[in-house]
Amino acid sequence: MVLIDKLKKKEEEVKTAVKLDEKKAAEIAKKAEAKIAAAKERAEAAAEAAKTAVSEAFKLDVDGDFGPLSTKSLQHLLGVTEDGILGAETITALQKKVGAEPDGDWGPETTKALQKFLGVTVDGDPGPETYTALQKWINKELGF
Repeated sequence: MVLIDKLKKKEEEVKTAVKLDEKKAAEIAKKAEAKIAAAKERAEAAAEAAKTAVSEAFKLDVDGDFGPLSTKSLQHLLGVTEDGILGAETITALQKKVGAEPDGDWGPETTKALQKFLGVTVDGDPGPETYTALQKWINKELGF
């Protein structure tokens, strides 16, 4: 009988200890979840700030002059190598975007498809009207 009482008492002690450990574990988990949520918020804010800073670097002055900065901004938008050179990779990506034959060569058909895409005069001549519209489109797509 004494042994059974001792075993019952020990069993109660174990149950109490387990309940305390469960409560402590729940408290620790709750604190950890709060810390994770706070860290996630800080990371998201930092990522958004970085994204804004990067995007700001690609904001264009809309002047109809399509130089290296305009090309880099276009490349950033199209997700291709950002080297400021209007090469085959960039041209192909733009052709795909505007519905032209993606051959990597910029000719009158690419210009006409771009002009149609931008809603400007379709004449196959990439002049200031086309470049101005392209710069406006780039800025709009980048959120400016």
